[in-house]
Amino acid sequence: MDWLGRLTRRSPPPGTQRAEEATPGVETAAPGVAVMLDELAENGSHAVLDLGPAAPSNLRVYSRFASRIRFADLTGQAASSRGRGPADQFAQALPPQPDQPYDLVFAWDVLDRLLPEYHAPLVARLVEVTAPGARLHVVVSAGEKSTTRPLRLMLLDTEHMRYEHTGPARPALPRLLPAQVAQVLKPFRVIRGFTLKGDLREYVAAKGEADEPESDR
Repeated sequence: MDWLGRLTRRSPPPGTQRAEEATPGVETAAPGVAVMLDELAENGSHAVLDLGPAAPSNLRVYSRFASRIRFADLTGQAASSRGRGPADQFAQALPPQPDQPYDLVFAWDVLDRLLPEYHAPLVARLVEVTAPGARLHVVVSAGEKSTTRPLRLMLLDTEHMRYEHTGPARPALPRLLPAQVAQVLKPFRVIRGFTLKGDLREYVAAKGEADEPESDR
């Protein structure tokens, strides 16, 4: 059973067209990705957790910096979780890596996919599996829409990414404003925010970071 689907999906409103095919991709600068990878040694000393499905282009970029890379495919994972609470579900989906906890996490648009009550359990699990000072990257929708379609996001290099809308339309969950994103991600602290093409907002947060966040507005 697709437990994430149960937590996120709602029936499309009457008359909504179920557009199953992916739309043409959009390439955009990704300054948040650049911040994530800025000044990292290309010596394989890092550990990356990607909450999306495995993508060869992402793997090529991560491999420059990390010897341990995990694609959790959280947005598409099926798990037998009948009767299990969200904490147990995320623990099953995101096992620890005790030898080298993750210091780079790419969560992509997972906050836009999860019902709000599941944000806190997810972030709590990310705290458990990450190292002190770990960096977290998220992308959220900044537009006012009644319906939305999931994103597939792929890195092109350390400063650019490509995204496309894929899957059927569904009612949009409440839009997360910058202050709400900062609250949701605690104890990770948002340190940078950027506006991207297509009404998207990119955030970089750091675990235990003490500085005030900066934004491009």
